[in-house]
Parts: sequence; structure tokens; C-alpha cells
Amino acid sequence: MRIKAGAWHGQVSPVQDYTEHLADGLVGTDGVQWSLVATVGTTAVEVLNKLIESPFDMHLKEFEVNLVQRFVGLNGSYVGSLVYYWQVRSEYVNSRGTKVTGDWINFTGTYQQAVGTLATLNGTYAGYIPVGSVPAAPVRLRLMAAGIQAAIATGEIKNDSYVRLVGVTIPGA
Repeated sequence: MRIKAGAWHGQVSPVQDYTEHLADGLVGTDGVQWSLVATVGTTAVEVLNKLIESPFDMHLKEFEVNLVQRFVGLNGSYVGSLVYYWQVRSEYVNSRGTKVTGDWINFTGTYQQAVGTLATLNGTYAGYIPVGSVPAAPVRLRLMAAGIQAAIATGEIKNDSYVRLVGVTIPGA
């Protein structure tokens, strides 16, 4: 149930929402902005690692994502596999002032796709993450990727990717 705020009555809604876009890269001349580029090789790397920190701590009711990533093959003569997945965890300070860092939780499957011959792989993941696994915000989100050969591809996140958190504010936080 969402309580409406009524400023003329001095009411404040305990339910808040916060949206954060994920790409912080340069403005694109073609109208598309991408995050900084990460090179993907044989060791799993973070293509994105971002703390989603609203101006208020909250118990989550909804966790919505719209994530668009792109991988570009680096070697025109090589075709191999690229493995990638999205993860999330809570990172907040509890009522006793102790920092709580949850375990990384995969909220997409682990995907394996062929990459090479300078191919571009685009993927979009959108929907709601079950909040039982991520009960409170702030949260940290990351995209992990690995290949079977060194410097197999680059990875980046598109500017229309976002995270939307809806929850009840934690008093005094």
C-alpha cells in the first residue's frame, strides 16, 4: 500500500522510490552514451561495479532493473566463448552502526555466447528482482564477464540502463 504525501497536512510518505542510471561515460555523438570500457580476458572481470545509494536507506519493496550491455570481439580471426552474468548484494549500515555487506547473488543466469570476428553482442535484461534476497538498500550491482582467451572482447553498459528502488525509509538512517 502506498501512502500519498500531503504537504498541506505535514504528512510524509514512508514509501520512497529512487532511480539511478548506470552509464557515466562520455556523451556520444550518435546519441548513445556508454560506460567506461572493460577488457575481458580469461579471468573474470567487472564490466560494471556500482553502488546504488539513494539519499535515504530503505527496506526494499520493489527492485526494478533495465540493463543493457554490449560486448565487442577484439580479434577478427578468433571465435570463442564469452561467459557473463549480473549480480547484486546489499551494502548498508544497520541500526547499530555496523556495515552489513550481503553475499553476491546472481539475478540473471550465466550466459555463454560466441564472440569473435569483431562481432557485437548486445543483451537487455529487464524486470523485478525478488527483494527477499536483497532486503535493504543501498545495494551494489555488478556485471561479471570472462572469456577463454586473453583480451577476447570489451564490455560496456548503455546509458539507458537503470536501477529503480522502491521501499520504506528506515527512520534515523
